[in-house]
Amino acid sequence: MALCRAQLRLLADSLGASLSVVYMTEELEGGGESKLLPIAIYPETGIAWSEVMNQSMDSSSSFPDRFARQLAGNEDRQVTTLAKLKSPERGADESQSQRHQILLPLVSDGTILGVLATTREIEPWNSAEQTEIQQIAQTIALAGILDRRHNWIARELKQQQQLQLQQQDLLHNLLHQLRNPLTAIRTFGKLLIKRLQPGDPNRGFAGSIVRESDRLQELLKHLESAIDIPSIADGDRFKSLPAAQDETSSYSANLLLPDAAFRIESCQLTDVLDPLVVSAEAIAQDRNLNLYTHIPRDLPLVQAHPAALREVLSNLIDNALKYTPAEGEVDIDVELANTGHSQIQICIRDTGMGIPPQDLDNLFTRHYRGVQAHGSIAGTGLGLAIAKELVTHMHGKIEVTSPPPGGDRGTEFMLWLQLVNSQ
Repeated sequence: MALCRAQLRLLADSLGASLSVVYMTEELEGGGESKLLPIAIYPETGIAWSEVMNQSMDSSSSFPDRFARQLAGNEDRQVTTLAKLKSPERGADESQSQRHQILLPLVSDGTILGVLATTREIEPWNSAEQTEIQQIAQTIALAGILDRRHNWIARELKQQQQLQLQQQDLLHNLLHQLRNPLTAIRTFGKLLIKRLQPGDPNRGFAGSIVRESDRLQELLKHLESAIDIPSIADGDRFKSLPAAQDETSSYSANLLLPDAAFRIESCQLTDVLDPLVVSAEAIAQDRNLNLYTHIPRDLPLVQAHPAALREVLSNLIDNALKYTPAEGEVDIDVELANTGHSQIQICIRDTGMGIPPQDLDNLFTRHYRGVQAHGSIAGTGLGLAIAKELVTHMHGKIEVTSPPPGGDRGTEFMLWLQLVNSQ
């Protein structure tokens, strides 16, 4: 509206227009034809405005009919004389005096937005003035289309906000419902530990139930925090968040780690691997797999993020167990790397179906599953992508070969981590 008024004022001050009006189309409900309504007039006098309003609503007026005929005949640049559009300086007794009016449709991106009508007394418009008026009409049309797009985006944003709030409510409800059975599973595990005698092989399985339940509790807390991250549904909260101090804090949040910050520290590899091996032994026994491990007890400390390393190793071991058929083998071997660097090497090898050569290059791409996308084993294609990102952030390295050296099937993942105080 401000731009329209400014452009109409320009017509009066620079070109001597006695009266100018901007009409815009209004879509009628029920799919009816568009209606032209005046939205800006200059000069803004009560008499002129009332006359324009009466004319726009009067079905006998020649203005809407003439405009429709011009559009139908593609005469969108036609200069016409309309006696019914009066200037405020002239009275009703002078209505038959000669006036020179230009009528231009407001068109942008093939969309008809309305029309610009401007009138000058006595002196006709020359070609240069007509060109300038056309430029003013284009400016108003551009502003109109931008305003419509702004309104459309605002409506879309409001709908997205409402949808996001509904999704957040649903996720919070699901999280709340998950906590009760998870708490019950943890309680059952603790009761089993109390009832089993020390040395009972099932005691380790019960401990795994409690440990994995605690891990799920941590992940649920972090998931709840992720759900509450400010977004389009909470713009004020988003603006009030402090900027990230470094890339590690935002990185860990994106990867759904339970810790607030991703910090590399000294880590005993066996502390992370041992609980995972206990769980893997139970799964291997249930699936009739042979699990072999070689994990020395005197391993040096590595530089890692414990939760991230657990996530990486858990993904690799779970995949080996998942894609190995019954009677197959899964091997977990740890040793100092023979690479000329102070590194530790972790090898997880299986005798499963293997990975087709065409899938190897994209194996660490998020949501990529290759031929497995059409198989019977469920998956999201995220585990290996997350593992690769975490290993890279811990300054490590991960590689995959399929089949392993010396084998005709299966897969081998090699993971290298830096030792503490290594260069």
